[in-house]
Amino acid sequence: MASTKYRPSLLGGLIWTGFGLLFLLRNIGIGPDIWGMIGRYWPVLLILLGLGKVIDYYRGAEGVSLRFGEIFGLFLLLVIGSAISRVSDSSVGDLIWRTPIHIGGSDVRLGNSYSYSEESSFAISPDTPLAIENSYGSVSVSPGGEGELRVRLRKVVFAGEESRAKEIAEEIKLEGRPQGAAEASTFLLKTNRESLASREHRFETDMEVFVPKKVQLRIDSSFGAITVAGLEGKLEASTTQKPLEVRDFVGDVAVSSRYADLRLENITGNVQVEARGRVEIQGVRGEVKVRNEYSPVVVERSDGPVSITNTESSITVEEIAKPVTIDARGSQVTARNLSDSLKVATSHRRVRLSEIASQVDLDCRYATVTMEAIRGDVSIVSNSDRINLEDLAGTLTVKAKGSGVRANGVKGAVDIESSMKEVVVNDFGNACSIKNEYADISLSAPDLSRNNITVQNRNGGIDLFLPAGAAFEVDATARAGRITSGFPELKVEPGGGEVAVLKGRLKSGGPVISLQTEYGKISLQVYRDRKSSN
Repeated sequence: MASTKYRPSLLGGLIWTGFGLLFLLRNIGIGPDIWGMIGRYWPVLLILLGLGKVIDYYRGAEGVSLRFGEIFGLFLLLVIGSAISRVSDSSVGDLIWRTPIHIGGSDVRLGNSYSYSEESSFAISPDTPLAIENSYGSVSVSPGGEGELRVRLRKVVFAGEESRAKEIAEEIKLEGRPQGAAEASTFLLKTNRESLASREHRFETDMEVFVPKKVQLRIDSSFGAITVAGLEGKLEASTTQKPLEVRDFVGDVAVSSRYADLRLENITGNVQVEARGRVEIQGVRGEVKVRNEYSPVVVERSDGPVSITNTESSITVEEIAKPVTIDARGSQVTARNLSDSLKVATSHRRVRLSEIASQVDLDCRYATVTMEAIRGDVSIVSNSDRINLEDLAGTLTVKAKGSGVRANGVKGAVDIESSMKEVVVNDFGNACSIKNEYADISLSAPDLSRNNITVQNRNGGIDLFLPAGAAFEVDATARAGRITSGFPELKVEPGGGEVAVLKGRLKSGGPVISLQTEYGKISLQVYRDRKSSN
C-alpha cells in the first residue's frame, strides 16, 4: 500500500507570516505593542492550533492526528505563555518592559512609549550644595544663572494607550527643597517617583539641569547616563548601567560607575574613580586615582601623580608628568612618554613600557615584557616571563626564576639572576654580573670599560664576545665542560680531571673577567667575528 505524503499545515505558514508582519510594523513605529499582546492574548495560539487541525482535516487528511512534536510544542507553549502572563503582571515585568535591550549600539524597549516635557526653576542661595537624584533616567548638568536652578524634565511613559500615558505623565512632578540642618543644608532635586511606586507606573525621567557655575554637586542616577560640563567646585557622581561623562571641570571629582563607560576630560583638580566599566581620563591637572575591575583603563595627559588598580583587563598610561603606580594582576599594561618614575605589578599578560624618563620598578610573572628608551634605572622581579629590553640609559637589575632575558644597549651596570631560560646581553658598556642555570648565557660588548665582568652558570654554556685589541684580564673555568678562545694570545689549559681553565691578560688597565660554568662550555670570541657571522 502506497504511503500518503505528509502535507504541512497551511495555518502554520499563515501564523508565521502574520507574526513577521506585526514585528516589522512595530519596528518602523506604526505597529501595536507586540509583547504586551503576547502576554495577554497568547491563548489565542491554542485556538489557532485547533483551527489548523480542523483545516488540515478538510484539506484532505484521513483523520485528525497529533504527532509527538506537536504534543511537546503544545506543552512548551502552555509553559511559556503562562510565564509571560505572570511576568507581565508582576513588578519583574515592569522592570523588563522598562529596561532597554541593547542591539547594535541602540536601546530597544518593549512596549509603547510616549514623551512629555516641562520646565521648572528654583531659587537657591550662593554656596548651597546641590544634590540631584534620578534613579531611572539621564542627568545632564551645565552652567546657568546665578542664584537659580533651572530644570527641563523629559518624561518617557510606557503605556498601552496615549491617553493613559498622559494621565501618568501629569502625576510625575519635580521636587526641589532644602535638606538637612540650616547651617549645612543641601538643596535636593528629585522627582516624586517614590510616592508613585505603589501605582506600578512604568516611566523614565531625563533631567537637563542648569546650575550656577560654581557649585558643590552630588548626582545619583542608578539607571541613567550622567553628563557634567563647564562647572567649578566639587563633584561627586555615581551611576550603574549608563555612561558617566565629566568635561571642563575645575575642582575635585569623585565618581563611580558599574557596568558602564566612564569618561573624564579636561579636569583641573584631583580625580578619584571607582568603576567596573571602561575608564578614559584625559587632560587632568591634579592627582589621579583609579580602581577598576574587568574593564580597560586609559589615562592620558596628566600633570599629577597617577595610581591605578585593575584586574583582568588592560591599562594604558601616556604623557604623565609625575610618578605612576600600577597594580594590575592579570591585566595588560602599556606605558609610554612618562616624565617621572613608574612602578608596575602585573601578571599573565603583555607589558610594554617605552620613553620613561626616570626609574622603572617591575614585579611580574607569566608575562611578556618589552621595554625601550628607559632613561632611569630598571629593577625587575620576575617569575616565568619573557623579558626584552632595548636602549636602557641606567642600571639594570633582574631577579628572576624561569625567565628569559634579552637586553640590548644597557649603558649602566647589569646584574641579572635567572634560571631555566637563556640570558642574552648585547652591547653593554659597564659592569656586568650574570647568574643562570639550566640555560645558556650570551654577552657582547663593542667597547669595554674598566668595570669587571662576572658570569656564573650551571648546566649551561657561556658565550662572550669582546672587541679586538681590548685590554682585559680573564679567569675562566669550565667543570665537566670545555673552553674555546678566539684570542690567540690566550691559551686553554687543563685544570685537572674534567676541568678546563683559561687565564691570562691582554694589555693592561682593562677589567677583570671571571667566567665559571659546570656541565657547559665557555666560548671567548672577538666581537667582529660575531657580527660577520650574523
